[in-house]
Amino acid sequence: MNSLIVLFLLSLFSLSTSINGLSINFDIVHRDSPLSPFYNSSSSLSELARNARLRSLRRYNRRHLLQTDMVTPIHVDEAAGEYLMRIYVGSPPVESWAIADTGSDLIWVQCLPCNTCYPQDASIFNPLKSSTYQVVSCNSEPCSFLPKNHSTCGISSQCVYGYAYADNSTTSGDLGKDMFSFGGNGNGSLLVFGCGHNNTGTFSRKGSGLVGLGAGPLSLVSQLGPDIDHKFSYCLVPYFSNYTGKLKMGQEANISASSNGVVSTPYTLGGVRHNHYMLTLEGVSIGNNTVETSGVNKREGNAVIDSGTTFFYMETSFYNKIEALIKNSIGVQEVKNVSNEYNLCYSNNDTETIMNNFPDFVVHYKGGADVHLKPEYNIFLPQDDFICLTIFPVDHDSLAVGIDFDIGNIAQINFQVEYDLGAKQISFAPANCSNY
Repeated sequence: MNSLIVLFLLSLFSLSTSINGLSINFDIVHRDSPLSPFYNSSSSLSELARNARLRSLRRYNRRHLLQTDMVTPIHVDEAAGEYLMRIYVGSPPVESWAIADTGSDLIWVQCLPCNTCYPQDASIFNPLKSSTYQVVSCNSEPCSFLPKNHSTCGISSQCVYGYAYADNSTTSGDLGKDMFSFGGNGNGSLLVFGCGHNNTGTFSRKGSGLVGLGAGPLSLVSQLGPDIDHKFSYCLVPYFSNYTGKLKMGQEANISASSNGVVSTPYTLGGVRHNHYMLTLEGVSIGNNTVETSGVNKREGNAVIDSGTTFFYMETSFYNKIEALIKNSIGVQEVKNVSNEYNLCYSNNDTETIMNNFPDFVVHYKGGADVHLKPEYNIFLPQDDFICLTIFPVDHDSLAVGIDFDIGNIAQINFQVEYDLGAKQISFAPANCSNY
């Protein structure tokens, strides 16, 4: 199953936004939703799911090689995101669709002149036509935040960045500052970002860049910092939904005290540059049976949570116990997916039976944070002829160091997920994200 592994994936948020004091709101929609500008009505459910798997695989290949010190530490992957975010850059504002990545601390967009650029659907940003664009010098603090050996001094001491992926995808250009707004009205913030003049590889034309939401100093969250009270939250709608979810920053990011079932768990920082959000997964219960982490799986910060990882990945020995419990609980004959892309599938004819009889599925995080997942949203994904388990095994030799679990966005659907960087905790509250 190594070919099916994914770790540290990103998320794409499409936003229609409003700014009100210390609060910023974004509408988010899955890239395959009929509401997405990139919706393809001719694609079948199986094709959409297969594309998500392939995007996830590309991301994993990059991340895995990064952990072996074979390549430069990079925290972007704009080809494989699942939700789109619309931003406006410059004065006058230029609309762009960009990946919002909880595993990255760099904001960048493709810029003119494009010496080497990948095709994109939106207009390419031209810094020379923005009255608010500023050059960032190579002796500035923002330039020092770039990875070592991946920034140089260009013409007139301008800071030049260069990121490279393990699969030979690259982005490089000038580090600059400009206005970023989220409603197209120019009322935004002056942010440091990468103006990419050379971008090659497997980037998707659906996005024109990336917005980092990680904990690093160059991320959107860190740059806005106290202005948003170091908080953001998102609520992801189910796949193929006709509705939008939201990403919120500031006061409105707080989970309401009246929310039923809200739980919180501490996070640590991990990953190549220690800007990924790492949780401690202590076990999983299916009905009355609980599989606890043990041995090396029991370590602190053993799980990365990422709004862009499509599926839920578990270390193989742990996964095998979970799969066995699921099979025994369902009591319906499984069918083999002809593409062999999934480990466990059932006929669509058995969907109602499975949903009605599926036992309570609870993920236990440190601090008594028990997150109850729903089979129709978080456990199974519909195909043309099957419904398939969205949990996959990963071997230790295929995992990033210290990581045994990768909590993807399917496991987060219909939850408000709040990141409180001040308290260093992540909270979950069951929600109807269509009304969030």
